[in-house]
Amino acid sequence: FYAWKSAADPPTAASPVCRFYIPPAQGDSHFYSASPAECAVVDAQFPLFDYESPEVMYVLLPDAATGACPGVTAPVFRLWNDPASRGRTDNNHRFTTDTTTRDTMVAAGSVPEGYGEKGVGMCAPLPLIRP
Repeated sequence: FYAWKSAADPPTAASPVCRFYIPPAQGDSHFYSASPAECAVVDAQFPLFDYESPEVMYVLLPDAATGACPGVTAPVFRLWNDPASRGRTDNNHRFTTDTTTRDTMVAAGSVPEGYGEKGVGMCAPLPLIRP
């Protein structure tokens, strides 16, 4: 398991990360996005989600087509736990920097969301932190 750092203040070329709280009736989870356009879409399409902040941290965005992260950054994969694949009604998002964890979650029914084939949601500065 690894954690990642983010910037409290916007470094050059960084994107703000928004945070939504998804209430218990819809999943009891948090949703993060480093795309201001995606934050606006989520806010418009899911009025029951609590838009907690448009800028909880700053990170770099991956290449929109490939999901590749720039320079000395690591991909942060965003996955949606599809409730239908688990026989449940709740849903939530998970974030990981570990490719094996990402692949295991996809094999269990989670849906990759984000950029590129792997679903890179954002790029975190290196080094990653082992808690």
